[in-house]
Amino acid sequence: MEKIEIHEGGKGISFFSLHVDGQEVGRMTVNITPGLLKAGFTSVGLTQRKNGYGRKLVSAVVGYARENNLKVIPECGFVAMMFNKYPDVYGDIRATNETGSAAPGK
Repeated sequence: MEKIEIHEGGKGISFFSLHVDGQEVGRMTVNITPGLLKAGFTSVGLTQRKNGYGRKLVSAVVGYARENNLKVIPECGFVAMMFNKYPDVYGDIRATNETGSAAPGK
């Protein structure tokens, strides 16, 4: 069974983790400030790649951002690749700078 967990540190939410059958298979670090969620480093275990776990983490983080009216800055290369590959899915939630505004033409 798959489960996404949200982990909080002293300064708020610090990462999301994905567990399969009780074992952590991936995580994504985040930094949340007013109106913004910076999607940082995404990690999936070597033996767990190609199972779509990175995409599931992106979906969970984006879902959280939408529920909390946050724009997402894709600081992680994997997240940026997903946002670029699927603009119809993620274009509404993407911020491209620290103020949360989109780049011209986006």
